[in-house]
Amino acid sequence: MISLTQFSRVDIFQIGCGGTGSWLVPLVSKLANNIKLRSPEKFINYTIIDNDIVEDKNILRQNFSSWDIGKNKAHSLLNRYIFEFEDLKISTNQIRKIQNNPIIESVFEFSQTGINSPMLLIILGCGDNNNLRQLLFKLSKKVAKKNPKISIIYIDSGNLLHNGQIVTKVFNHIEDNQQDLFKKEKKRKINFLKMFQIEVGDDNISQQSCAFFGDQSQAINTMAATLMFINLQKILISSELPPELVTFNSSGYSTFEL
Repeated sequence: MISLTQFSRVDIFQIGCGGTGSWLVPLVSKLANNIKLRSPEKFINYTIIDNDIVEDKNILRQNFSSWDIGKNKAHSLLNRYIFEFEDLKISTNQIRKIQNNPIIESVFEFSQTGINSPMLLIILGCGDNNNLRQLLFKLSKKVAKKNPKISIIYIDSGNLLHNGQIVTKVFNHIEDNQQDLFKKEKKRKINFLKMFQIEVGDDNISQQSCAFFGDQSQAINTMAATLMFINLQKILISSELPPELVTFNSSGYSTFEL
């Protein structure tokens, strides 16, 4: 049963449509469409953001084909999956600063009409460097502070060739009638900025692959996208907050011992 009655609307912003993000779009668009069909009174918006262009090297690992080469990544995915969610939108702006970015502009535009009931803003971080991670973290914190009726959930993904992590941070955990809108367990909080540190003076920081240095593969990217989607589904369908930190590997075997 979908439990979104506490929110007047749900906005999902996905930043990055490359290795992980390109595989995430079809999953999120179908989920958003299902929610819209089952709860037509609910307003749910899904926007994907990427200013990058599809290149030959992207075809082997990312969710693109040869006919996408030379096109904007977000625009290519929009053309393919708009039938899964007719309100799928794109932005080709690059997220480099907190001011004047698509997320702030959308929240500001909505705020002008007045927020009579809580709004849920979900940010899906599919970037490839810690500069972007820290910016999205600070952006979430800033928006939540200025808009106490907006509950923000930031889900970030990062990976190497065979392993990675999904981090989920919540801002403005709104309560309704003294009960949390989301069920959650009390666990040790992680320090996001400390976990994803930026080395001062490193000119190559923007070229880092995901959270740390290393190559990637189609297997790890699709796994990361699936786990991000599972976290999103827990939030939107089960009203349950996933763990702050989920680690995974795609080595092809289980390390669990009986």
